[in-house]
Amino acid sequence: MAEQGFGKFKSIDEFLESYKAAEVSEQAESEQDLPFEEKVRQRSLQTRAVVEVAAKLREREDGGNDLHLALLITVTEVKSGNDEVNDDVQRVLSSGDDVFLAVRVGDGMGITKPIVGLTAGVGLDVKGEWIPKEKAFAHGGRALSVLHFTHHPLGFICVDEPAACYS
Repeated sequence: MAEQGFGKFKSIDEFLESYKAAEVSEQAESEQDLPFEEKVRQRSLQTRAVVEVAAKLREREDGGNDLHLALLITVTEVKSGNDEVNDDVQRVLSSGDDVFLAVRVGDGMGITKPIVGLTAGVGLDVKGEWIPKEKAFAHGGRALSVLHFTHHPLGFICVDEPAACYS
């Protein structure tokens, strides 16, 4: 098993919570002096950087104590991209660099049942929100791109053996 935690954070859970809080804070700051109607307009234009990729599971890092499974994957195909993050997605596709896949499991906010078949080498199809390597690292995480929110209502994870999809 490789490195535990995620950069300066004790876990991927802590990183994702901090990352989201920073995004909310930045949004509130950018909207501070705007009239209400403009705040509503700007929020209606916001989108998440959602991608779908095919990948191979390289390694599990999760220790079983976090809300998220911590997986290192190698992206083998981009099935759908997002202009905001396409450069980083293409970088990992061509370089073979690891991507940190965080899959929330075990509660009503994520996938409610255990995912069967998550062993090294298994094929995956994953849809979720992509955080580019530079953004993750600048926030104090590891120098890895992150794919998360791989559950309803945004994404999913499918395992090829045994064939099953979870959301």
